[in-house]
Amino acid sequence: MPPKSQDHRRAVRTKHDSVLEIYDMEGHLIVGIGRLIDVSNAGVCFCSTKVLVKGERLRARLRLLKEGALEVLAQVVWVKKKPNTKVYGVKFDSIQKLQS
Repeated sequence: MPPKSQDHRRAVRTKHDSVLEIYDMEGHLIVGIGRLIDVSNAGVCFCSTKVLVKGERLRARLRLLKEGALEVLAQVVWVKKKPNTKVYGVKFDSIQKLQS
């Protein structure tokens, strides 16, 4: 059995502290806000008071320094409850760079 400290993630994570806007599936109405914890080319980890469930699909917008504004379609792959918030792991289904 591998040691607990061994990381089996598919992509390297980069710590990040910015806002993630969660939209309805048509991309018109903000239904929640999250705070990014880390990001990779495969997905993000964020915390939010918005209630999401494992398997739920979502549309979100985020701004990254190097990549600029991105719109993503993603799926919630895990949820952890914390006091006053929830932490989510999502994997990207698609990423689109937005015009500045």
